[in-house]
Order: sequence, then structure tokens, then C-alpha cells
Amino acid sequence: MTKENQNKNYKITDCVLYWCNLHEPSQYSEKYQVNATNLSDSDAKALKKLGLNVNDGKEKGKPEMGLYVVAKAMRPVPVVDSAKNTIEDTSNIGNGSKGNVFISAFDYDHVTGGKGVGCGLQSVQITEFIEYSPAAMFDEVKGGYVQATTATTTSDVDPFKDV
Repeated sequence: MTKENQNKNYKITDCVLYWCNLHEPSQYSEKYQVNATNLSDSDAKALKKLGLNVNDGKEKGKPEMGLYVVAKAMRPVPVVDSAKNTIEDTSNIGNGSKGNVFISAFDYDHVTGGKGVGCGLQSVQITEFIEYSPAAMFDEVKGGYVQATTATTTSDVDPFKDV
């Protein structure tokens, strides 16, 4: 990236969000982050022009992600809905939610030898919300195990019965 391109901001529009760690840092990177996926050709071209690494999901074994970038921040970032209202609880933003991601491309040069262009996460706008639910990862299995239900309720149990 040339000096005139340093700290360039860019809004990625209409992307699909994966691995939204916006409520707490990711356990892997120790940063707040989101994968902005299924980038349009124009967004991918503009991001490459800024010097960013645009990943190809097919090459990474994740074809559903299309072209994507991973945007990261050291601190929490603003997250808003389509009317620009602040979303307070971002812990339930699930994979497949759609939105816009505002990033900043910046040069880095670490003393450990790594240098390149980073993708700084600035803010996120959710335009289509999919709620994260661990159970949503599974399909219902017809004829499979189903937990038995009982008529016993907490009020039916007397913890002092044998005292």
C-alpha cells in the first residue's frame, strides 16, 4: 500500500457475516472480529486495491463463504441495526446474518518480521438478523432419540420429606 492509501476507510455492503465475535474477543485472535463473506466483485476489487488479502472460500474449503475478509479490532466496535439503533447484546448474532461492515486498511510492520496490510474493524450494521443458537446447527432427526417428558415439576419434589 502506498502512503496515500494509508488508513483508508471502506464500507463493505450487503455481505454475509460469519464468526461474529463482537461481544467479546475471539478465543483464537484475542480480538473482536467478523468474517465479511460473499463479497461482491466490486467490493473484492476495491479491497484488493487497498492492499488487503481477500480470501477465496473455495480455496480454504469453505465454498459457502465466497470471497471474504476477516476484519479485527482491539476494542469493541459500534454495532447497529438497519435504522442505526445501537444493538446492545451482540452475543446472539448468528452465522448467515447480513449487513454492512466498515473497515480501515492500514499498514503494519511487526518487529517479529511480519508486515502487510491489516483489515481494521470499525463498525457493523446488521440488515438481516439470524439468531445464534447452538441447537440450530442440527436438523431434526425423525425416529431418533427424544428425551422422555415427566409430569414431575419442581413443586412436586419435597426436599424435606425424609428429614
